[in-house]
Amino acid sequence: MAVDDILKKIMSDAELAAQEILAEGERGGAEILERAQADAAALKTQLGATADQRAEEERNRVVTLARLSARRDLLTEKQLLMGKVFDETRKRILAMGRDDYRRLIQGFLLNAIESGTEEVMIGEHEERIDQAFLDEVAAEFGKGGGLKLSPERGSMDGGFILREGTTATNCTLDTILRDARESLETEVARILFAHGDK
Repeated sequence: MAVDDILKKIMSDAELAAQEILAEGERGGAEILERAQADAAALKTQLGATADQRAEEERNRVVTLARLSARRDLLTEKQLLMGKVFDETRKRILAMGRDDYRRLIQGFLLNAIESGTEEVMIGEHEERIDQAFLDEVAAEFGKGGGLKLSPERGSMDGGFILREGTTATNCTLDTILRDARESLETEVARILFAHGDK
């Protein structure tokens, strides 16, 4: 074989080998591209799912915070309304006529007195309670030497302080209402807001 024929044969074999290498490379590249596209699609799905999950978690967090804020605001409003109910009660008691107020105070006195010889201190502006009234209450109580109206006046708006020796029982209107609020708040809230939490 001549040198030219050998060179042609080498060139032909080289071209054939190059074409096979290129074809193999294209097939390999196509497979790599296909795998990369599948991986990219899987990653996109995963990222989408993660993003969706994060978005859902963020939405749930925002909704939860909004509900908590709404509950806190509602509780604040309910507490303000409860305060208004007890403030209005206080005003009504202070505005009671003499006879109604005396009946109310008589009930508190009969529950508070123990010996029937206690001293009763009233507010500096109180005009509905006097010694004659205390004598009537003591007579109804039925024991002891009688209740005495203290010459000392307190700064309370309503009610009284019952004293005997070193013992004092605070039955001022503010204390009575505070104690009533603590014991009645649940029941008052149920009445006021019975339909609000459905």
